[in-house]
Amino acid sequence: MTITAISGSFDPGLIISSGNPLVALSGSQVAFTTILSGGSATLSEGALADEMTVSKGGVLEGAGDLEGDDSVFGLVGGVTLTGGTAGGGQLTLFSGGTASGLTITGANVANQSLFQIESGASATNNIIASEGVEVVYSGGVASGDIVEDGGYLFLQSATASNETVLSGGTLDFGGRLTSDLTVPAVVTTTTELGGASVKSGGVISLLGATLVSGVTVSLGSGAETIDLTVSKGAVVLGSGGVGGETYVAGSVSGVEIEAGEITLLTGGAASGVVDGGTLQIDAGATATGTIVSGGAFLLDYGSATGTVVSSGGAADLYAADSGDTVEAGGKEAVRAGGAASGMQVLSGGIDYVLVSGTTTGTTVSAGGMESISGGVTKSTTVLSGGLAYVFSGGVASGDIVQNGGKELISSGGVARGTQLLSGGSEYVYSSGVASGTQLSGGKAAVSAGGSTVGATVFSGGVNYVFNSGTTTGTVVSFGGYELVSSGGVASGAKVLFGGQESVYLTGVAVGATVSSGGKEVVYAGGTASGVALLAGGELYDDGVVVFAGAGTLAGTLSGSGQIDETGGGDLLISGAGAAYDGAAVISGGTIELGTAHALGSGYVQFHEPSTGSAVLQIDAADAPAAGGTFANPIYNFSSAGEDIDLRSIAFVAGASATVAGSTLVLSDGGKTYTFDLVGSIGDAYPVLSDGHGGTLIDPRAIDPKVVAFAHATAAFAPSDAAKTALVSSTSPGGATPFMHATGSAAAARF
Repeated sequence: MTITAISGSFDPGLIISSGNPLVALSGSQVAFTTILSGGSATLSEGALADEMTVSKGGVLEGAGDLEGDDSVFGLVGGVTLTGGTAGGGQLTLFSGGTASGLTITGANVANQSLFQIESGASATNNIIASEGVEVVYSGGVASGDIVEDGGYLFLQSATASNETVLSGGTLDFGGRLTSDLTVPAVVTTTTELGGASVKSGGVISLLGATLVSGVTVSLGSGAETIDLTVSKGAVVLGSGGVGGETYVAGSVSGVEIEAGEITLLTGGAASGVVDGGTLQIDAGATATGTIVSGGAFLLDYGSATGTVVSSGGAADLYAADSGDTVEAGGKEAVRAGGAASGMQVLSGGIDYVLVSGTTTGTTVSAGGMESISGGVTKSTTVLSGGLAYVFSGGVASGDIVQNGGKELISSGGVARGTQLLSGGSEYVYSSGVASGTQLSGGKAAVSAGGSTVGATVFSGGVNYVFNSGTTTGTVVSFGGYELVSSGGVASGAKVLFGGQESVYLTGVAVGATVSSGGKEVVYAGGTASGVALLAGGELYDDGVVVFAGAGTLAGTLSGSGQIDETGGGDLLISGAGAAYDGAAVISGGTIELGTAHALGSGYVQFHEPSTGSAVLQIDAADAPAAGGTFANPIYNFSSAGEDIDLRSIAFVAGASATVAGSTLVLSDGGKTYTFDLVGSIGDAYPVLSDGHGGTLIDPRAIDPKVVAFAHATAAFAPSDAAKTALVSSTSPGGATPFMHATGSAAAARF
């Protein structure tokens, strides 16, 4: 009994068996139909079938249309496989299946129709129309087909004969090429290839073809190949395009990789390739003069020279490379095991040196950048407008930064031995470290947690330290400057002849050594501690200069700031201090004035120490002459533990010190010496031997109860009591006798 699908009907899931043929009339639609062995189906013109399965021994024929995914193990003839509008049709002819007189056409590029001829299947006299694709796989047979304008025929190591590709049609050849071939963009005269005749105006594309040894394929401009295998000894050359997955054990030159990948296998070579896709180089392969434009260059194991990475291109290097150029918009990454030398990074280009990657001799031009994170660079030259950025474990060694060039070191980056030439700059911040930088007219800035070690600042160079930056061991030579401000800390600087270290607001300089001809300048708000001012050196102090122990100021001292001695040690001021009018503050240890006018017109200020003593030692050169007055006022000389040691004035028994108003007068051996006191004044000033032959004035505050007792016993004193000094040098151990009273009290030492 015949099964009839009438116009307007939709019949899914039909099973067509022997004796029950299907006739689909115009306007009908059948879907998911299975034609069993011996069964048959006829599609009238205007009928539509979708998802058909034709079993071995089954027949599908007629003038109707097929859509969807159709499988044929039997016979199919006459029908049209159409792309429709929902993704295109697909007809697969499996082993034993045959097809003839089919028309394969697609609705548009997005809805092509695919006719696949598997091994053991055969097809004859089909028409491959616009957006139709016929694929003949290895073991499949095709003959007498015609490929019209917009159609595609793909022969994959198949058996083909009398195939015709008309103008506008395309032959994709995937078999073995055993003879030379020139592939133009469009065929101008008939070309025979693999049993197909490609007429003038047709297109040949090598798709999955294998070039055997000795074969040369010349690709004309606009010609394309996909998924080539280029055997050892085979050659691909020309200006055409290479796409898909291409493996080269031979050589390839001049071609352009288009949205695909060329892998150079061991022994493979590429030269002058334009890379708009991916070029991967394996061990034992080489690439020369590659132009990476909008694609990727992957150097895994082999070697490369002269690569040019242009806009949109990216190169990843895991092996040796030399002479590369990175242009505007290009990026090159030197990764683990990669080693690049002689690279040129132009404006807009970026060179990344990542973990375990190395570069040597890179030149970074204006607008270019070398970014080092985890990798190592050596001898990079940064020109005006160029930038080297070192961070996150990156190490830069021996860089040369010229006028207008910049080097940034941050976040765990390290730079060693950078040379900053005139106008070049280095900025170290956020845990970055620079060591051995040479500033030959260039400038370095250290801030925000950055640190530098062992920099040398030559003429015209400036090392800035600010905002929590630290620097250690800077050598400041003639014409060079180290400027420390705003929370910066500089330690152990050596300021040589003609060099200068300047300390500004909240900046701190620690342990600087200022040699002859060098200069240390401490501005208001700045602090220097432990300065060693050698003879011929200069210290200008408008801030605070602190010593926590021994020190020497043997050079020229000037300014209106403050010198603090806070610890147990001797600070010797022995230079030219005539221009100084600031303070010498003693809260512990000793300030020793070893030269005339050591403090200029400045003053001495005592702060009572919590432990130990605070001593002003006045040597012979600065001591007052007999009958004269000490040149500098003394503030707050009033508390226990504060002493004036007159080392050159011999102690004589009976010496005494008295205060009249704000004047302290020392009487010693019949001579008097005057000191101007300012601020708090002690109740008494015992005079003792300093243990070195000199005289020591040691103020004491007397217990008020002791003073009251002395006054109460005055009525019983002998007639000479008024001549007895309240404070006498003859009182042992700081004890003070009162008016020869038979019952006396000792003045406690406070």
